[in-house]
Amino acid sequence: MPVEQSRSSPKGVYSPALLASLGLRCGAFLIDYIMTLLILGVPLVIAVYIKRRWFALTLANIIVIIGYLATAGAIFFNWVYSYAHDGQSFGKTFIGLRVVRLDGRPIDFKTAMLRHVIGYPLSAFFLGLGILWMFWDAKQQGWHDKLANTIVVKD
Repeated sequence: MPVEQSRSSPKGVYSPALLASLGLRCGAFLIDYIMTLLILGVPLVIAVYIKRRWFALTLANIIVIIGYLATAGAIFFNWVYSYAHDGQSFGKTFIGLRVVRLDGRPIDFKTAMLRHVIGYPLSAFFLGLGILWMFWDAKQQGWHDKLANTIVVKD
């Protein structure tokens, strides 16, 4: 889905009305985070129950490993595959946001990997400065957005 540009703006500069607010972005991230924790939490609770009630340490450990693998798969699916497929995670879909390139094209797998696998850790590494950068950036881009040449817009 191409992003509409302001008629008076040069190519690549978007109307602030199209940009997603920081509150909406935080809400979408919170939904994604809670979903990820639920995927991990359910198997861990089951494993603790099995370990304490049935004294089946091996079965409990298998369930914990399955929980970690399921969580890793969900993170990859939600933050890489879903973005590469339609520019949205579950949280962004629920809130009504989309990540697009600065030129308005949808992001691809390479851009999604760059944004999430390299950009997010880099943004968080410097005491979260790369994430806080959105507060004073004109396009509300964090370092992960700048690295991948993306913006978050209202869908």
